[in-house]
Amino acid sequence: METDKIQPTEHPHIVKILGPSGIWQAAIKGTYIRVWALVGCYKRGMDEWEILQGFPTITAAQLHDALSYYNDHKDEIDGFIQDNERAYDEHLTEEWEAQPANQTVLE
Repeated sequence: METDKIQPTEHPHIVKILGPSGIWQAAIKGTYIRVWALVGCYKRGMDEWEILQGFPTITAAQLHDALSYYNDHKDEIDGFIQDNERAYDEHLTEEWEAQPANQTVLE
C-alpha cells in the first residue's frame, strides 16, 4: 500500500485508505478489508467466529476495533453499506434483465 494513500485513525487497528474513486474508506490496518464489509456481516447476524472464519487474515482484536470504529462513525459506515448494497442490487438486476429468458416480448 502506498503510504500517501493511508491515514491513521483514533483506532489502533483501523486506517483510512484512499480508494480509486478518490473516497477515503476505513479498513483494517495492513489489509484492504473495509470496516463496512465486516460490519455488514455483523449486521446480517454473523457472530464473531463466523466473521473471523470468513476473513481468516484478521484477528479478533482487529474485528473488535472495526466494530468499535463503527460505533464511533455509524453514519459513515452505514452509508458505505447502503451504497454497496444498492450497487449489488443494480448489478443483479442488470444481469437478470440481460438473460434472454427474462426478457418480455410485447406484441
